[in-house]
Amino acid sequence: MEQLVQFAQKVVKNITNILPFPISLSDNDGRIIGSSIPERLGTMHAPSKEVIREGRVVLFEEDKVKNMDNVLPGAAAPLAFEGKMIGVVGIIGPPKEVKPYVYLVKQYIEMMWQETIYRQLESLKNKNLETFAQYILLNEAINNQRVKQYCEMMDISFDANRFCIVIDIGDPLMELDDLTMQLHLDDLQEKLIELTRSSYQCDSHSICTFLNTGKIVLLKTVESEKEYEVAIQQFYSQSIKLQELYQIYNITDITVAAGNLSSSLQDIHTSYMEAERLIDYGKKLCIMPRVYSYHHWKMLISLLPEQISSSFIEKINWKLKSFASDDKFIEMAKTFIVYCKTNLNISQAAKELFVHRNTLIYRLQKIESMTGLDSKKFDDCTLLYLWLLRNYKELVVEM
Repeated sequence: MEQLVQFAQKVVKNITNILPFPISLSDNDGRIIGSSIPERLGTMHAPSKEVIREGRVVLFEEDKVKNMDNVLPGAAAPLAFEGKMIGVVGIIGPPKEVKPYVYLVKQYIEMMWQETIYRQLESLKNKNLETFAQYILLNEAINNQRVKQYCEMMDISFDANRFCIVIDIGDPLMELDDLTMQLHLDDLQEKLIELTRSSYQCDSHSICTFLNTGKIVLLKTVESEKEYEVAIQQFYSQSIKLQELYQIYNITDITVAAGNLSSSLQDIHTSYMEAERLIDYGKKLCIMPRVYSYHHWKMLISLLPEQISSSFIEKINWKLKSFASDDKFIEMAKTFIVYCKTNLNISQAAKELFVHRNTLIYRLQKIESMTGLDSKKFDDCTLLYLWLLRNYKELVVEM
């Protein structure tokens, strides 16, 4: 009832701006819940019940209403939604003159009410889907029976192969300060979800929703492992295109990552966590463009130092503690990283470091004397390079 009252007052305000006659809306009990004449709000309009009973437009001539309480001349029409009467719209004025308007206004209000209900149902569905996604993605252990019941209710396959794509958009939706944008936030979210589903060519069993205001998740279905391989091959170009489309809506701080394949919603949490870790790591190392998966060599190479066990790193730390504590450590570490990135090419490394070749050779010799590693041997350089990447990521990011 409260919902209908709010709707009625909003509609009356909109119509009053364009209609040259006063208007009122009554509920199906005859109480006026919207009126361009404020003092009539909340009063009873008994003839509204007659209009609902007749189920058609009724004219109220001046002679007919002069002895009736709270009734003005005009025309009234019943408002219906899905075969049920929900109220009455009345236009005040000479009955024959306002009669054509009442048909138009009736049609307009019924369409607006239908649109309002549809939007609320969609919003409720989206909220339910968001809650569902939070449950299966943010919890390691889930109630399979509960999840299966939800899938059956929403006509979503529980056992389909899926992988999780996370689109991190930062906080642009939280920072909106324009009133119009705030009013249309649901529309914007709906559009972003639509763009996401379209970009990744999703079927009806793929789940796409906001996880929170800053993240969209897509649980994309694939028929087989082979189809997953194809989807991952397309993932990079599709994500780049999606980032471009988001920018149309002034969303520019976008990071996209994909986890590995899961055989059902029971273990999709793992795929989600993989995507989240990729986003965190990619941001820390400023890996560009910001589209990540475990199937790109650049990402796997960047992740390699993180896969070395902590106990093994501790052993290397002990061996290299004098090197790490040297006053010139930062300079030598940066020098060595550039030397490795130029494929152990002294001339190229010296050029990129803007130092003389002999200066570079001197630094490398000092590193050798402090570490006991040979800068001319690939294996020795690999160990020191991975150790630096693991312990001193900030040096790599700066460069």
